[in-house]
Amino acid sequence: MSKKETYFLKLIGLAFIIMPLYGEISIGILSSIENNAKVNLLYNSKPIVCKPFGIIPLENMMSAAVNPQECSSRIESLYRSSPHDKAFAKEHLIISQSYHFEQIKGGCVLYANGLETYSEMLLSNGIAIVDPKFDNVEWNIRLKNAQKGSETHATGLHGTLIRKFCIKEEK
Repeated sequence: MSKKETYFLKLIGLAFIIMPLYGEISIGILSSIENNAKVNLLYNSKPIVCKPFGIIPLENMMSAAVNPQECSSRIESLYRSSPHDKAFAKEHLIISQSYHFEQIKGGCVLYANGLETYSEMLLSNGIAIVDPKFDNVEWNIRLKNAQKGSETHATGLHGTLIRKFCIKEEK
């Protein structure tokens, strides 16, 4: 065996060893949209629930809110003033469309707009915040950068008091 062949075989062997360390990116068909916090995919004819990764969408904020009644009324007020935020998933995702997705501990990374993930889309439109308990080195910077734009422009929940009533900030 020549040096090139040996090098090539070692490279292939290394690739097989490294592959399980990364999440597997798959292609699924969007079958239904429940709300901004939950979409359903079909992968190999099996249903998969895809909840956005590393974020807390508005729909999930009420369950762990500091003040659930006030939180709920603020979110409903936001949705009344901007109905496109409530229907964000239905307006930006297409049923029966194929999407790349990756299941990672703690959620589902749905690549909804090229390399931009659905989580980043929700963050940049102020419909979610980065989960304060979320700690993933690979994704922290991407998600926080997406949120920074909506905070700067005070879009979505960042132009309201929702964060104060709905999120228990850890110090």
